[in-house]
Amino acid sequence: MKNYKALKSASKVSVKKTTVTFKEAVDAVKFKDGDSIPDGKKVGDVRIAAQDKQTAEVLQIVSKVYDSNTGEAKDDLEKNADINMINTEINSFKAQISSLQSKQADFEQLKKDLEAL
Repeated sequence: MKNYKALKSASKVSVKKTTVTFKEAVDAVKFKDGDSIPDGKKVGDVRIAAQDKQTAEVLQIVSKVYDSNTGEAKDDLEKNADINMINTEINSFKAQISSLQSKQADFEQLKKDLEAL
């Protein structure tokens, strides 16, 4: 995230762990009078099994949002954060830094050799 450190120190961005619900719980549905009941079943038997609520913990980046015309605070923007994606980005930056340091060393050696003439 671009400028994360500066935004964090200005209290314009933060992180949090929260639980989100992907699916609400559903009560069992039983056969009742008037239903088309298959052989081997009777009124009161479970037609559709109950399902538990499905939740997961997620990491989020929370950004302050303001109306550009009035400066009035709006609802915070919450984006899910993926540690694996962030690790991939960090490793990519490290590889770029290593490559740039190698190029820098090459140019410093070339400069030194040329200045020695």
